[in-house]
Amino acid sequence: MTDLFPSTKTTRRSLLARGLLLGGSCLAFASLASVPAAAEFPETTLKFGHEYAESHPLGQAVQKFADLLAERSGGKVTVQQFPNGTVGAARDLMESLQIGVVDFALIPTTNAASFHPPLDLFYLPFLFRDSAHAYAVSDGPVGKQLYAGLQEKTGIVTLGMYESGFRTITTAKTKVEKPDDMKGIKFRVINNPLNVGTFKALGANPTPMALSEVFTALQQGTVDGQDNPVGNVKAFGYDKVQKFITLSNHQWAGIMVLASGKTMDAASPELRKLIEDGVRETQTWERKEINTVEASYLAEMQQAGMTVTRLTPDQATAFQKAMEPVWSQYGTKIGDALIKAAVETK
Repeated sequence: MTDLFPSTKTTRRSLLARGLLLGGSCLAFASLASVPAAAEFPETTLKFGHEYAESHPLGQAVQKFADLLAERSGGKVTVQQFPNGTVGAARDLMESLQIGVVDFALIPTTNAASFHPPLDLFYLPFLFRDSAHAYAVSDGPVGKQLYAGLQEKTGIVTLGMYESGFRTITTAKTKVEKPDDMKGIKFRVINNPLNVGTFKALGANPTPMALSEVFTALQQGTVDGQDNPVGNVKAFGYDKVQKFITLSNHQWAGIMVLASGKTMDAASPELRKLIEDGVRETQTWERKEINTVEASYLAEMQQAGMTVTRLTPDQATAFQKAMEPVWSQYGTKIGDALIKAAVETK
């Protein structure tokens, strides 16, 4: 689940992960290449890497996807899962998709934007009115344009969009109700210039850090706060080391379901349809599930003593106004026409 952008050089970890996967991957491609036109599926193993716990709705969605493919292929198609970042962080997974070492991966849009910058659209602060608006953008013409651009640039195919929900602000010592409350807070952020710029605009001291390092940093006081959707706050135990949570909803965390272009090119029409149908069905399930569990997580955290702040309309407007410099800075990079199309999406 980590959202850190490591060095552009291949990490030792990614090399080890690729070594682990490569032998089986060659066999998978060989079997894919031999898929006949008939509905009978050959024995095929596909590898799915992600950074989420198996108990998280995102991890559960991957399991459901694996179950669907196994059931509908008569047990011939196996999806081998690599959760919890066991075969690399987001950038490692993107690179592995490009060369075909993994077949599928879950990647936050903000990480994929490192490979195709217009995808930063999804993390433009306060772009989305609500979940329905985010879905309409991600599933509609704007999303399709972005995914086509990613595929043209990297060869990676976008199959769908799961989600983690809207991001919140948590802190150890400060109740955040207005932008000025963020001033001087040493705040963990995703290592993406847009995310760094968002919290600089609020006066915070943004500190890029891998998600896997955040709990320890909060526990030890290396950073005083962080931002994540409610589900991640609960799943990673941040509520144990943070006293305050503000439901700022400043960014929507879309999680892209990506496939290696090599895998999809080698797949028969029947296998492609099996994969695409599986993602479409699990996308519907995951979106509903994440919103259901977020409500229960928030109630649990509040009952355990965490102070929950819901912004009034005036308070939300103050945060949105503070983001005007960020919108100005990134309008050109993302594309003013694309932003306008997203804003106007119904």
